[in-house]
Amino acid sequence: MLKIRYSDGKVLQGILLALGDQRIRVAVKGSDDVAEYRLVNQHWVSEDCEVVIMEFADGECPLMAAEEFAEGIVASGFDRPVAPHIM
Repeated sequence: MLKIRYSDGKVLQGILLALGDQRIRVAVKGSDDVAEYRLVNQHWVSEDCEVVIMEFADGECPLMAAEEFAEGIVASGFDRPVAPHIM
């Protein structure tokens, strides 16, 4: 999980979708839209031109084993033996 800290104290949580060409795209929790941030002079800048700090959450969200995750994303009715090979 990624935390995005704004200078006014607001903290958003999200999942990293893409990183490249000095841009990062994040699926922000509670938002229907994907947010994009740019790297400008070694600082991440939001779409509203606010400087933010990006950090990965450390140990705050429990991780699932790959087998549990793969089983969870396969809809019922599909052949279950395929699930371990998804990731």
